[in-house]
Amino acid sequence: MLGEYVITENEVLGKRTVPRSIGMGSYTMDSHNVQIYVTPEGFVQNEGDIGVSPEKPYQIDLGSILPKREDCTNLLVTVCVSSSHIAFGSIRMEPVFMILGQSAGIIACMAIDDRKNIYDLSYDDIKTKLETSI
Repeated sequence: MLGEYVITENEVLGKRTVPRSIGMGSYTMDSHNVQIYVTPEGFVQNEGDIGVSPEKPYQIDLGSILPKREDCTNLLVTVCVSSSHIAFGSIRMEPVFMILGQSAGIIACMAIDDRKNIYDLSYDDIKTKLETSI
């Protein structure tokens, strides 16, 4: 999904902070072999391995679980998040999916209780609710 915000390796590696955090991740960005081949010298070589660890936990932006407003309304996407392939290698861990699911559930309840579209909720209100609903 291409959402309101795309999480990339820049966020995972702490090179860019997100404006509207709804959760955090910390797992290594990894991608397994694309293929295994034999070099001209006769050695077996893995191609496509990636394994880069973030130095510290990183934030995940609200916009990464929201489709673009013009594409869809009142949908929260917690697994097929808006991210690069490399960033998804870290986001794809179950604890992150649980965090995003909890955040999405709280946001959905807020929209229902306030009788608003999810896009019309105030991030400050969302942040307060997420921080106090532990």
